[in-house]
Amino acid sequence: MTLRWTSCDRLVRRMVSWGEARGVYGRWGMGVYLLGKAYGGYKAGEKTRELPVDGIKEELVAHGQAGQFYRHLHFHIGCRFLGWPGWWASWFMNQVDERQALTGRGESAVEVKDNEAAWACAEVLKERSQRRLTRREAGEKLREIVAS
Repeated sequence: MTLRWTSCDRLVRRMVSWGEARGVYGRWGMGVYLLGKAYGGYKAGEKTRELPVDGIKEELVAHGQAGQFYRHLHFHIGCRFLGWPGWWASWFMNQVDERQALTGRGESAVEVKDNEAAWACAEVLKERSQRRLTRREAGEKLREIVAS
């Protein structure tokens, strides 16, 4: 029997590795790295690609938001790892998404859910970096947040 990893499984494994950063400076460095991933393609003018999302909750990738889901995770987890300045940036960007969602824009409603999932993931990863959770426990919690 061959084990087949879904996109969700690969994402959870990758996120658990992000939580291996130790201490304040380790989390800060990981935050900068994740922000670079979120905005590297954006600055280069790359369009968001359709990325595989098999196994990920439908409400997080609806309205063609497959590529944006990953960008939102990178941005909001990265911001949370930066401490209070990043929290403010994350909160501000969420306010923009919420305002757009109130106008009836379906993509923005999905983005707000992505933001909330990213914040929950960031808390799990912070606990992992502080060694309050094992790799397995962190993986299980992350899977509960993003897996369908």
